[in-house]
Amino acid sequence: MRLVVLFLLFFVCQISFSQDLKSILGGAWKGELAMNDRLNIPFSIDFSFDKGEVKMEIINADERLKMILKSENDSVTAVFPESEAYLKFKLAQNNQEIRGYWVNPNKKTLVKIPFNAWQINEIIEMAANTSNVAGRWKTSFSPNSKEPENAVGIFEQTAGTLKGTFLTETGDYRYLGGTIGTNKFQLSTFNGSWAFLFEGKVVGDSIYGEFYSGQTYHTNWVAVKDSKAQLKDESSLTFQINDKPFLFDKVVDFKGKPFVFPNKSLKGKVVVFQIMGTWCPNCIDETKLLNQFYKDYHKEGLEVIALAYEVGNDQKAQIKKLKAFQKRLGIQYSILLAGTNSNIVASAQFQMLNGIMSFPTSILIDKSGKIKYIHTGFSGPATGEEYKKLSQKIRFEIEGLLKAK
Repeated sequence: MRLVVLFLLFFVCQISFSQDLKSILGGAWKGELAMNDRLNIPFSIDFSFDKGEVKMEIINADERLKMILKSENDSVTAVFPESEAYLKFKLAQNNQEIRGYWVNPNKKTLVKIPFNAWQINEIIEMAANTSNVAGRWKTSFSPNSKEPENAVGIFEQTAGTLKGTFLTETGDYRYLGGTIGTNKFQLSTFNGSWAFLFEGKVVGDSIYGEFYSGQTYHTNWVAVKDSKAQLKDESSLTFQINDKPFLFDKVVDFKGKPFVFPNKSLKGKVVVFQIMGTWCPNCIDETKLLNQFYKDYHKEGLEVIALAYEVGNDQKAQIKKLKAFQKRLGIQYSILLAGTNSNIVASAQFQMLNGIMSFPTSILIDKSGKIKYIHTGFSGPATGEEYKKLSQKIRFEIEGLLKAK
């Protein structure tokens, strides 16, 4: 009887909360992450209903992340679809806002970032004398430092809305969206793993900006409009430095069993080794592409093996995270645990290379076990034509290695 009463009370709370949600949710919402006492990073939410169920999407320009909702008493947990990060929130007392916090379990220290959100019905219009920033921009982050980072900004502009991304030699900043006013703009993205804010001031053919990442990181950036702006070829950044054969150890499978290369099961196969981590959004973009290549070419002799470098040192916890990641993304190829998330750790395992400078890095091995191609970083779908060109390039490389005798 007591269990029945408790169940009924729980059911009533669920129904009541659902009704409260339906009374205010629906349409476009604006959220703000309170990163510190001076910085709020904006993001967009869309709530809808399907057969009586509440649906929630985080929107970053052309990207729509379908959140997985779990309700408990008077609060909701919204889990990001491609990571373990989540938002937890409830209705504010005024029933006009939702308030809660963001948690990213992949951080070494568990931090709760407060956020709030409210419904919007605004129409973004073109401000008078707004500069046109559409196109390519030769960009430098931390330009006055000893090691500035080269990048290429790619922007599209419609009325007062702006979207785009930054290409770098180690990956891209994925989907950025925002607004532009009179010679000033903001671009942001929030995907559970990242929360970025870019501010820019347009002066002629130049942009002077600020970049904020997470709670503490901040730097400036400058850009000059340049339709031919390019970075170094990503295949030239990581390379073989000696005649040592491609081999490695200290890697385990999901059962904790050691894996070494070369081995008999991969003899005569074309293998793509993907150096990655579940915490890395660029790695997720690359994983989706490699999963498709695996489906297309596995029967012809292609193997794809992910070497994952994960947060922490608890092997059981790391393997549990990898299993969940493989299931969540429907990955059909093998994933192995290679170590903790560090370029230094990864570089030490590949002494035939000049180092591992980026997650992800993919290494293509021919049928004889020799390195043929290396790709540093990954330009994902947010980069448009750059993504198409890179995808086609890797596909041609795989096909060529499969056809070779």
